[in-house]
Amino acid sequence: MWFTSLRNACVRYHDLLGYAFAAALGALCLASCMSWRQAAAPPADLLARQPQKVVRVTLRDGRRPVLQHPFIRSDSLGGNEILADGRSMDEMIALKDVVRTEVSHLDAGRTVLAVAALGTATVLLVNAAKSGTSYQPSSQPPPSGGGSCSIMGCGPISCPLVYSWDGHRWHLDSGTFGGAIAEALQRTDVDNLDFAHAEDGVLRLRVANELAETDYLDALTVVAVDHDASVTVAPGPDGTLHTIGALVAPVRATDDRGVDALPRVVAADGWNWESTVSGRDPGNAADLRSGLELAFVRPRGATRAHLVVDANSSTWGAYMLEEFIRAHGRATQAWYDSMNAHPQLALAIQSRLAREAFLAVSVRAASGWRSQGLIWEAGPEIVKRQVLDLDLSHVAGDTVLVRLTSAPSFWTIDRVALDFSADQEFAVHELRLVSARDRDGSDVAPLIAAADHRDYALSHGASADLVFTAPPVPPGMTRSYLLESTGWYRVDTPETGEPDVAALAGFGRDSLAVGRASVVRINAALLALAAEAR
Repeated sequence: MWFTSLRNACVRYHDLLGYAFAAALGALCLASCMSWRQAAAPPADLLARQPQKVVRVTLRDGRRPVLQHPFIRSDSLGGNEILADGRSMDEMIALKDVVRTEVSHLDAGRTVLAVAALGTATVLLVNAAKSGTSYQPSSQPPPSGGGSCSIMGCGPISCPLVYSWDGHRWHLDSGTFGGAIAEALQRTDVDNLDFAHAEDGVLRLRVANELAETDYLDALTVVAVDHDASVTVAPGPDGTLHTIGALVAPVRATDDRGVDALPRVVAADGWNWESTVSGRDPGNAADLRSGLELAFVRPRGATRAHLVVDANSSTWGAYMLEEFIRAHGRATQAWYDSMNAHPQLALAIQSRLAREAFLAVSVRAASGWRSQGLIWEAGPEIVKRQVLDLDLSHVAGDTVLVRLTSAPSFWTIDRVALDFSADQEFAVHELRLVSARDRDGSDVAPLIAAADHRDYALSHGASADLVFTAPPVPPGMTRSYLLESTGWYRVDTPETGEPDVAALAGFGRDSLAVGRASVVRINAALLALAAEAR
């Protein structure tokens, strides 16, 4: 009971404060309260007999990873690996590499100490709420790591997850078609597969639904892009591929509160910028948008650039999207039906959400700020790189000013850079899908071979292993793999109760409704925490 209460408290802090603070609390919660004892059975037998919250395994190479919410999938042990610095990452381990399994044991004495320390954390947050400042994490960046998942899990993330096999283990490599929350909003997403590696001409992926939703995968392909070693390749929000040369870091970056954000966005190191959560007035329009203003040195005569953004939507943004769907109550199905019957209605809703929740990009010209487009919703499970073409023809002087804005607390941004080089030539090859089988061994390849609305429906816990053939890399070239996925998903929310007509009507008439709702809920959470601390 103590552990459950403590973990729930940590989850509340994670939902409110995001990655940086929650990781430290989560490490405290798990490390403080547990000791270990060896299990008498191997992992597959142990988990089949009794699900475990946390296990520790010893591997043949001497590593001893700790896995939260472990599970068995085919020939692998999966879970959320708890790292030494308090962060975590999704992990898949071959069962043949496991030599010993240990289960956690609650230590009541340690738990009391953890509760006391949690109280100290509460005071930090309450003081921040009272002073109108945000809790400031360490001034040093954490060790590098992927994604925005914390020790308490990935939160209410959405969209199917794709894992790549690198020859040794599985890595979470993509969260596909985020934001496509209805059939009428089905879209094709393009994403880098940073960990994909072909062995003897074979590339392996795993697509999985680990969330409270149903995923409808219409098509999934992998493309091999062969290019010069001096560049990398990344997609734009519309799926267009770009080559990226030498990246130019910003010389200045400040957030909407005037706080120096340069150390957080100058390198792709996992030390992300996030909005200040406290001190925002829902009645003040300026407090309903949050973001960064960055300055770059402009090469003489440059009239265009690639904006390169390594970022992802926050778990808070995913939660607010779920709340928007939940507000429809018992009319949820009718709402879905109306969007499917009137696609223009669905696109209007999507456009409305995009204007507030996506990352809006503008450039400072002589006549003022000029819109350049949107960085698309990327899902909170993993950092995604997106490239946007910038028009600098109206920029005066040798400095380029770029502004990124969204609703408060909807994004975490790892790196922002410019690339002033032109796109180079590259060759694209679509890999041949050899097999695609779900956990029951059923062949799902015909369902995902083409975008024909014959969907492979993945319920919660479903997954499929995919095998592709990859041709040899041409001499003198470097290869990047990218995923092209088409589909949509439906979030599981209780379709009960009366629709929240007032909230939904406000969404329709208030151009800042999303930001306003976000600030109202964050303020309510801060007040609740302050009351708890008294």
